Amino acid sequence: MVTATALLGFGYTARLVARRQTERTDNQARDEMQAARAPAGETAAQASGPLGKEYLHLPVAVALGFALRQRGMGWRAGVPVAASIVSEALNRVVTHTLHIRVVPPGHPERYKGKPSFPSGHALETSAVALTSAYVLAREKLAPAALAFAVAGLLAAASSVGRLYLDRHWVSDAVGGSLLGIAVATACSAAYEALPAREVTAASSRGLRRVS
Repeated sequence: MVTATALLGFGYTARLVARRQTERTDNQARDEMQAARAPAGETAAQASGPLGKEYLHLPVAVALGFALRQRGMGWRAGVPVAASIVSEALNRVVTHTLHIRVVPPGHPERYKGKPSFPSGHALETSAVALTSAYVLAREKLAPAALAFAVAGLLAAASSVGRLYLDRHWVSDAVGGSLLGIAVATACSAAYEALPAREVTAASSRGLRRVS
């Protein structure tokens, strides 16, 4: 239900953007944020850039998956990796199909005219961070409140950093976050559908003897 709701929210946001109904809000938010720019903020925003890139979140997801695999989680250990791969693939698909708005004027010159909706940083960071938080909480490796608080902070830092550097509009971040939530909840559902623990050869022989 959450996945479906997030997808509907994304579709509605994309419709508003395509009809330029978010233009006034986007411009106001951009003007306020650019007026508040300072060197310290730019440094922090630049540092948050890798959060939404596959060269960071994929290795982190693989490392987490390996650690979970060592705990005997079986296929469930691959759920964070799936979130990383799916979010990156989805980002590429929407980037090449949704040409409803271009990047803000402050974006580097070489990217002028590039589609900006949705924000890939918001999409990928939200998807991987929320999926990882869900898995860690369900496996009782971290308190749920702490896991989701950290995931929310990472997603917010990634999205706000792009807005601060004038790389995206606010509605781009909203659309990307909604897609990220959809990916995260779908991956969390996959986690619940997969076997709880890996069945080893030794345990299988033990089960056959008992039966």
